Amino acid sequence: MDIRITEPSRIFRATSGGAGLNAEYRCSDGSPSLSFHLFSEHDGTTEDIAVLLPACVAPRLVGAALAYLEAAQGTEAGEQFVQALLATRDRSAQLLAAERAEHEAASAACCEAGYRTQGREHTCRGTQPST
Repeated sequence: MDIRITEPSRIFRATSGGAGLNAEYRCSDGSPSLSFHLFSEHDGTTEDIAVLLPACVAPRLVGAALAYLEAAQGTEAGEQFVQALLATRDRSAQLLAAERAEHEAASAACCEAGYRTQGREHTCRGTQPST
């Protein structure tokens, strides 16, 4: 994933999306792939696609894109991009921590109810933590 000029076979204009990790497709160093689920809504048509990007090569891809951005719009644009990236990371970390705390509280409540009633009562629900 280096700087090079290529022509894509198809353009997918993402209008929204989400991110996560995929442990099934790992880098050679064992790290998971980053998973991007992208949506495109244009002219009444909706499409979606999942893109798996090995975490070990993601910095090279983002770094190359940042170099293009700075070459075209200046270093200030690059610095703003990096600041936006870091701010999004911080907000996402807070959301993940809140979801994990909610999961742990639900698991604890389920265990407590089952313990106090010798297994007759449970307040359990699907409590899978977000990845």
